[in-house]
Amino acid sequence: MAPSRLKKAIGRVKDQTRIGLAKVGGTTSLSDLDVAIVKATRHEEQPADERYIREIICITSYSRAYIIACINTLSRRLNKTKSWTVALKTLLLIHRLLNEGDPTYQQEIFFSTRRGTRILNLSDFRDTSRYRSWDFSVFVRTYALYLDEKLEYNIQDRRGEKTKTATIANENKEEENNEKESGAKSSHFREMKTEQIFTTLQHLQQLLERFLACRPI
Repeated sequence: MAPSRLKKAIGRVKDQTRIGLAKVGGTTSLSDLDVAIVKATRHEEQPADERYIREIICITSYSRAYIIACINTLSRRLNKTKSWTVALKTLLLIHRLLNEGDPTYQQEIFFSTRRGTRILNLSDFRDTSRYRSWDFSVFVRTYALYLDEKLEYNIQDRRGEKTKTATIANENKEEENNEKESGAKSSHFREMKTEQIFTTLQHLQQLLERFLACRPI
């Protein structure tokens, strides 16, 4: 059997083993979640089936506990795999969940990363199975850096919005009803300090550079 065919066969066996283990472990919902994640990140070099991604988003909409379980499974998937296909599909799934899933995903992935899980830190990822896998490995590492930077920016932006909203709300409480609108506007401009503007621009430039670096070569 050719090396490429052997690799695909081994990948299919690994996927089926993971699915089998997921079906017999945990509650029904958690088992369904693990199975859907494995099926959405198979070793085969084809796009993930959309129905599995929708199923993951649906299951994790029930509670924060399912979101945490999902993140833990994705983290294990990334840490254990040496396949660029699995790693890339997992990153694509994380990207979809950050964009379309519950907002809690951003918080939990951010906090888990800061606690040392480093779910998006793939700096040492290598797929050495084939000669062309090196280029794919580079793309996986670069894509992970972009997602990490995007997550960092989104979290910081949300914190800034909350702080600004709280400031406006506090000022409005001290003003008369006919001055609320003008007070909010002046507060908004007072929040846009020169230092904050340059900090935001620096973050956006870094994010843009990460994005451009993901261009396939």
